[in-house]
Amino acid sequence: MVAITGNSQLGRQLGLTRNISLLNTMLNQQTQQLSSGLKLDGLIGVSSQAQELGDLKSQLGTVQNYSSGVQTALNRVNLYSVSIENIIDLATNAQSMMIENRDPAFAATSAPAVQANSLLDQISTILQVKDGDRYLFAGTNYTSNPLGVTPLSSIPTTYAAGAVPGTDYTTFTPAANAAAVPPTPYATAADYYLSTSGTVQGYFDSNQVQLYVNDGEQMSYGVSAAADGFQTLIDAVVRFRDAAADVTTDPDNYEARVDDARNQLNTAISQLKTIASANGYNQQRLTEIQTQQSDVEDTLKIRIGKIQDVDPAEVSTTISNLQTSLQASYYITNSMLNLSLINYLK
Repeated sequence: MVAITGNSQLGRQLGLTRNISLLNTMLNQQTQQLSSGLKLDGLIGVSSQAQELGDLKSQLGTVQNYSSGVQTALNRVNLYSVSIENIIDLATNAQSMMIENRDPAFAATSAPAVQANSLLDQISTILQVKDGDRYLFAGTNYTSNPLGVTPLSSIPTTYAAGAVPGTDYTTFTPAANAAAVPPTPYATAADYYLSTSGTVQGYFDSNQVQLYVNDGEQMSYGVSAAADGFQTLIDAVVRFRDAAADVTTDPDNYEARVDDARNQLNTAISQLKTIASANGYNQQRLTEIQTQQSDVEDTLKIRIGKIQDVDPAEVSTTISNLQTSLQASYYITNSMLNLSLINYLK
């Protein structure tokens, strides 16, 4: 009998079979890496830096969470910007409306009260704008409509017919907090445009809308319908609207009342520009923070990539070499299978 030894053809065949199995395993691993772009778990370069990789991924997740919050806040601040600019445009239109209608003869046929109510309703629509389910101009009461009177044209007559500016009513002073609602000369809170539902002070606390931008930094943002500029603007338009009662009965007093409303409107426009400026600062700050966070994200991703990412060119070369080795092994195996039994056992 011919003994089968490690040097026999059968021994060589068994060795080739084991080699082919190993080559296939290695080829599958390399193919998987090329497909995913990531080193396999446990490979040298990953397992030895597993703790560092976990820490980096944790840091990246934290930064991305803060980035998401900043993006949401920036979207809102951008919406504030557009809304405020639209209200400033309406205030500018109100200037033109008051100038055109100052002449009682012209106003007698131009329906100034109707024009004023239309303007109030446009302001109403903007101050009720929402970001998703959130009222944008509601301060910390963002689940509640900041307007208690809707549309604003529903505000009842506040300045009676024949009322003389400087005598029967004076300069408007916006409510500074919940306790000051309604401001003079509005008789009851129900007559004023601000909502009295929920925690009223929340409508004044727009600067208390807080945002954490990282573990150690917090910033405030927001604009409320209770801001002085909006209160002053709405009251100025109401004054103009109510003055229309004197167009034909007391033309001189009508002109005085229009001048009073227009002077207040100028104050409102100045206040609105201050609101826009403060919101613009928040836009700039959030944009800067977003850029900083993006830079940190990029740095963390690069560091993570150096640990877990594969070099596609290197892997492709390895795959090519493995395929060549496999082809050679298969060729040798095939040649052995074609030998006679006696030659195979030699």
